[in-house]
Amino acid sequence: MEIQQALAAMGEPTRFRILSLLADGPRTVGEVAIGIGALQPQTTKHLQLLESVGVVSIERLGRRRLARLDRDGFRELADWLGGLAAATPDDDALQRYAAAVRSAGATADIRLERTFAAPADAVWRAWTDAREAARWWAPRHFEVVRCVVAPQAGAPVELVLREGDGAEYASAGAVRSVDPGRRIVFDLSPIDPSGRPYFEVIVDAALEPVGDGAALRVRITAEGADTEAAPMLAGLEPGWSQQLDRLEELLAGAGS
Repeated sequence: MEIQQALAAMGEPTRFRILSLLADGPRTVGEVAIGIGALQPQTTKHLQLLESVGVVSIERLGRRRLARLDRDGFRELADWLGGLAAATPDDDALQRYAAAVRSAGATADIRLERTFAAPADAVWRAWTDAREAARWWAPRHFEVVRCVVAPQAGAPVELVLREGDGAEYASAGAVRSVDPGRRIVFDLSPIDPSGRPYFEVIVDAALEPVGDGAALRVRITAEGADTEAAPMLAGLEPGWSQQLDRLEELLAGAGS
């Protein structure tokens, strides 16, 4: 079945009425014509088209012609439509993001935790080596254009992300403090084209060895957002959650 052709054929008003009539059971072509208030030759053409796209069957029983819905065809359509109805992780993330935008205030205090099956030094390197950070420091459907980070107090931190349509989003700040191998605190605030922050964002990432792996606690605080910046503020939690998911995948791949 060509799904697009079937849907186009079914969407025509007269043919839609025919399908509604046949939903109750088979009808002769004459009964269908009477049921929709049309001439039999016109009705026959509509039925033949519906038959050609796989949603109606016409049984020729001697001189009688009975039309019925092709239930197998409709099951195929139902499977296709059911696939469209099934939500993806991206749909769920977008719904959460939209809800967060509607309820966003001027501040945020986000706490995230992950336990990685990777050595603590590997996780630390992923956070503090710009080449490693560039491999995961972006939410889904974004790519890293520029990434600058180093484990020294006062060092600049920069991140430029590009979306699929080519739009770019920049954030910048500086490292506030470092406890080598265990904790790094830095500013990473979204900036406008002139380099001015929309609001302040502070990221505090603390790392602790746990057996052969590492436990990570991240606190992201933000303040100073206005109404126009609400979408960016609301995007912090889902964005960082997706980034940590990518980090987990990256570390798991490195260990396999």
